[in-house]
Amino acid sequence: MTVAFRADANSTIGQGHVMRCLSIADAFSKKGDFCVFATAEETAVEMIEQRGYKAYLLKTSFDNTESEIGELIDFLSKESAEILMIDSYYVTEKYFDALNKQIKTVYLDDVYDFAYNVDCLVNYNVYADRDKYIDMYKKEGKDCPEMIIGPSFAPLRSEFVDTSKRSPDGIKTIALSVGGADPLHLAIGFAKKFSNDTFYDDMKINMILGKMEPDIEEIKALSEKKNNLNVFINIKNMKEMIENADVVISAAGSTQYEICACKRPCICFSMADNQIEGGKKFDELGAFIYAGDARENENFHEDVSNILKDLSHNPKKLARMAEIAGSITDGLGASRMADEIKRIVGRQIWR
Repeated sequence: MTVAFRADANSTIGQGHVMRCLSIADAFSKKGDFCVFATAEETAVEMIEQRGYKAYLLKTSFDNTESEIGELIDFLSKESAEILMIDSYYVTEKYFDALNKQIKTVYLDDVYDFAYNVDCLVNYNVYADRDKYIDMYKKEGKDCPEMIIGPSFAPLRSEFVDTSKRSPDGIKTIALSVGGADPLHLAIGFAKKFSNDTFYDDMKINMILGKMEPDIEEIKALSEKKNNLNVFINIKNMKEMIENADVVISAAGSTQYEICACKRPCICFSMADNQIEGGKKFDELGAFIYAGDARENENFHEDVSNILKDLSHNPKKLARMAEIAGSITDGLGASRMADEIKRIVGRQIWR
């Protein structure tokens, strides 16, 4: 079976959409299926091809999906694709209606925007709500598709299946990730905070940055002056970086589920609307501490620092957070998702 993926990555939306689709593609590939990708801009092509997949460049704008419908359908036909997985916030009713006439469609969602005309709907987030989708479709008078719901389906890379069981007993190493793009320039704020506060002098600070980080050079300059401030760009060993940390600071996006699989406590925050609900839910469960929306807090870096200082004096809380985090997802989500998609959509193709 040929599975096509439609996802983008750039400095505005980050790399998460493409990264999770690559994890799902790896799971399909291990089951003997063939996977291809279509993307609007060149930014994502290298990421996709490095993982061994064909990347078709649509040469369109990521935020105007309707403009690509004809070309995307031609690509799917040439590839003899049987399933199309779509991962974009810029989809429209017209877009889904046109594609669903041509191919079985699966949509990765987390915003409950409208009643998507698809064959299968996926929301693997910790706050995913099946009843909310049922009500949404009912209100619009449309049939609800079959759904794949909950964090047990979080599509992590295969290396997150077997992770360390070490429980933190204090804070000696901090891992920081603000995502692939960092449009709010949060990383440089953290670099300055860690460099100027003597509280962190005896801690190792590992700053994990994407290649689209806007302040790389300034952060590198700070790290050269502080021996404990380490900069890692576009790393391939994210699992190792998380496992070696006693606490992680991260935006409330897809990295959250990798942190859970590694059984680590986390201070999370939002920097986009779609991250707020997840951040609050992880906090409610007791796995992470939600530091709020970075866009709306002038004292954001100071507030995160105060949370770190409090946690450094409470090793029992750190250990409990790690335990809860590890119960949320186990790293096998991509394989489970591929199996469910083949069960739900595959039977429609082969009927």
